[in-house]
Amino acid sequence: MSRRKRALRLMVYAAWTGLLVLALRFGATAFDTNPEHLVGLLGLAYLAAWGPFFVFSPHGPAGTLGRFALCTGTLGLTLGALEAPSSLRLVDYRVVFTAPTPPWQRSGNRPDPDLIYVRRPHQKTRFRYDGAELYGLRGAKPWRRYNCELVTDANGFRNPSDVEQADVVVVGDSFIEGLHVEAEELMTARLAKLLGRSVVNLGRTGYGPQQEWNVLRRFGVPLRPSVCVWAFYEGNDLQDLHEYDANQKNLRYILDERRAESGYGRSFVRNSLGFAIRNWLRPEPTRPAEAHAGLFRDGEGGRTPIYFGTGIQHGTGGPEFPRGKSDELKRVRGILADARALCRENGVELVVAFVPAKLRVYRDFCAFAPDSPCVTWPSDDLPEDFRRLVEGLGPDVGFVDLTGPFRASAEAGGLAYLPDDTHWSEEGHRLAAEALAPVLERRLDRREGDAGAALTRR
Repeated sequence: MSRRKRALRLMVYAAWTGLLVLALRFGATAFDTNPEHLVGLLGLAYLAAWGPFFVFSPHGPAGTLGRFALCTGTLGLTLGALEAPSSLRLVDYRVVFTAPTPPWQRSGNRPDPDLIYVRRPHQKTRFRYDGAELYGLRGAKPWRRYNCELVTDANGFRNPSDVEQADVVVVGDSFIEGLHVEAEELMTARLAKLLGRSVVNLGRTGYGPQQEWNVLRRFGVPLRPSVCVWAFYEGNDLQDLHEYDANQKNLRYILDERRAESGYGRSFVRNSLGFAIRNWLRPEPTRPAEAHAGLFRDGEGGRTPIYFGTGIQHGTGGPEFPRGKSDELKRVRGILADARALCRENGVELVVAFVPAKLRVYRDFCAFAPDSPCVTWPSDDLPEDFRRLVEGLGPDVGFVDLTGPFRASAEAGGLAYLPDDTHWSEEGHRLAAEALAPVLERRLDRREGDAGAALTRR
């Protein structure tokens, strides 16, 4: 072959490859691409890449087709080897590539008509992740890598063993389930030691007020407790009302377990391409971490950056500030009124705990950059509004506002919240247990006194 022809072929190959790359990039970024679209684009690009080879191949039709078949077969075998662990349920690539997945489709969970999703019973697994406040921040430094073990009981809650009766049950969301700390550091475990009584953790990540009501009805009351603690988190419990409503409208889709168990949902191809779309082709816009971090002087005199990815109210879909007279808060009052009635009917005392958002606790004790939006994010008097709401339910309902103890800890340099996440640290779980213990102890002692007096009268 002459040098001129060889140069011409190289130019054709280079031009064709460049056009394919541009077409693939345009197709993958100009539209709302999903993994299925990208599979089609890659397949077409692969076939198109062979075009010049078929035109200029010196190997004849048989040799050309043989090379195409060999290359294609090798790629197929490679993908097959990667997909085999998923097909055999040894690997879930949704976990490997941290794919955004509805909770009812995640490994270890299953859909439920009342609770949207539940955890499978008697499972033992480990969760590994970075702090949630780092999401969307550019240049943020993780405080630590979270690596915690989850052991579930017969009902799928984070308890080391099955329990048929408990003195205290605690209902709540991710703050109570506490997947950022080990089981012995949980507020419920510390409460059990402080009270010398049995305490069952009925918290589950992602639950809102409607789900917590169903947890109390289905799992809490059957344990015949003396006291129920209901933890309300101001950061997203009001928004969770709307999310639950939306999920209920989608219930037929959610309850289709075949979607969660499908091999394609766990597959390497789908999840690796989804990872590429999220991180390279269509990444979410990021914000400078420095503007969303406050320097906090801790108890040892150091300066710890505390990240605030969002304000006091997390996410969207919640009420406008101030929230004290919002329709959402009125709905929560109705749910708590139903919980109080259920508890009274079954001889259970109800105590409501208010969990403040991290920004409410730490904003006054952090130094922020001049352009930081954290300083101007809205706040309100929800702790006091919520106190009045609970007091209006009746004198038998207890209330513990954790804002005071947590702010006192912050003023003294304590890190009760994780610097790079919205949740409590080990210190936060300790503070919550110590704030709740005296209130619960008085109620438990009174219950025992009433029971003893009743026996004496008999």
